[in-house]
Amino acid sequence: MNEKEDSSLISPPQSQLSCLLEHYQNRRFSDAEKLSLEITRDFPKHQFAWKVLGAVLGTTGRKSEALDAYQTAVSLSPQDAETRNNLGNTLKALDRLDDAEASYNQAIALKPDFVEAHYNLGNTLKALGKLDEAEASYNQAIALKPNFAKAHNNLGNTLKSLGRLDEALAIFNQAIALKPDFVEAHSNLGITLNAMGLRESALKHFERSLQLKRGINPVNLYHKSFRHISIAKLDHDIEQFHYIAASGIGIKKFQELAMLYQTVKLEINHTLETDILHLSDKHQRLLGDTFNRPIHILEAPALDKSAIGDSLDVNKITEDYFEHEYGLTYIDDFLSPTALMSLREFLLGSTIWFDFFHKGGYVGAYLSEGLASPLVLQIAEDLRKKFPKIFKNHHLTQCWAYKYDSRASEKNNSYQGINVHADFAAINVNFWITPNSANLDPSSGGLVVYNTEAPLEWSFNNYNNDEQKIREEILKSNQKKTIIPHNENRAVIFNSNLFHETDNIKFKAGYENRRINVTLLFGRRGL
Repeated sequence: MNEKEDSSLISPPQSQLSCLLEHYQNRRFSDAEKLSLEITRDFPKHQFAWKVLGAVLGTTGRKSEALDAYQTAVSLSPQDAETRNNLGNTLKALDRLDDAEASYNQAIALKPDFVEAHYNLGNTLKALGKLDEAEASYNQAIALKPNFAKAHNNLGNTLKSLGRLDEALAIFNQAIALKPDFVEAHSNLGITLNAMGLRESALKHFERSLQLKRGINPVNLYHKSFRHISIAKLDHDIEQFHYIAASGIGIKKFQELAMLYQTVKLEINHTLETDILHLSDKHQRLLGDTFNRPIHILEAPALDKSAIGDSLDVNKITEDYFEHEYGLTYIDDFLSPTALMSLREFLLGSTIWFDFFHKGGYVGAYLSEGLASPLVLQIAEDLRKKFPKIFKNHHLTQCWAYKYDSRASEKNNSYQGINVHADFAAINVNFWITPNSANLDPSSGGLVVYNTEAPLEWSFNNYNNDEQKIREEILKSNQKKTIIPHNENRAVIFNSNLFHETDNIKFKAGYENRRINVTLLFGRRGL
């Protein structure tokens, strides 16, 4: 054995290992990576350094490199349950769900009372659609750690997906009892209560979720949406402040906010308007607690009668839906005039457009962050009542709205619509509320739906984000598609498993001309 081989069998000094651990625990990831690489080079058989290297690489988003490090660590210490659990986390992040399941099971075999491994296994089984097995894993995690709020919440989601709403309700309440400021549990409880017909109670939990995330004292002040900005987001907010001021509400306040945001905009260095940039300390102080906060939310009350238009031919629409190979139809005059006007005012005037991290420059609003209003929930429920053969027993599971900049129509810029994807639901409803007078090309501006279903074995990342893989799948089905142009108050109802994307957008400039679509998701994918 040569000198080099001899050195590989010797552990590094304890002081070096202590320093490595200190770097990692204090989130000095660059230093931790440098030192772990040094140790693994000099002592390639020292498992701990490989383990820390895997953790650092995983934390900094370098999943493939993290996988290599963890695999080496496992080979050096096959009995280390923690490393097998961490390997499982990395495999799951890489969408290798079957391999992740195997790794978690190996960790549990080595350490049967490993709470985190049971919990992580439950998450993976749920992602694989093995809901009964996921339920068992979550229950085991809770048995080992009764105060495990996240396990309660995910168990509640599993029970909700299984249609066991009463049990889900109880579990979500337990999660909140364990952790009163648990945002996700409040949101999930809201969705469950709404599915049970308890709309007022649901709205209280959606409101609580909003206040916890965006209120005066948010539970996560360091969330990326408080610490980052884009010119596209600033442009939207400036336009909205002018719109609110012009309506006669808080004129001085919103005019001053518009001027302040304009100042910040002029001081930000950017290449593209849609670039996501870190806010400087100075700009954070200037924007204070106004940026991405619910500083103005209009009421959107439920109507005394149905929010859905009363002239719709229910039988014909239903027949059209089922005549399509996979399930697709669209209808005009979707909402009643009163509902359309109220919803439009709510979406234009409410500062609930917190999501701006899409490369296309559009902004988004969600149920748990201010979009949940009595009218929105009523629209979803009225749909189910109006078209029982289409929606069956599928309840509302999610809802969002997106608002697009008119510059999405320009060539050679970064503004664009949503890329091709499928959604985690059974039925999609997508409808538009922007007046037709804003649309410069009446033949486009809507939705493209492909006659291609996302394979049920695909992971969420595959069918929602992997555009190359999706395009290949569509190509195999000869790229058959239905193009539904934008039309004010038009709704598209389709099988959520079908790939779809935003069509070309060419709208007039101006805040009130921004293209707004609302999406309602019902049920669970594969059911």
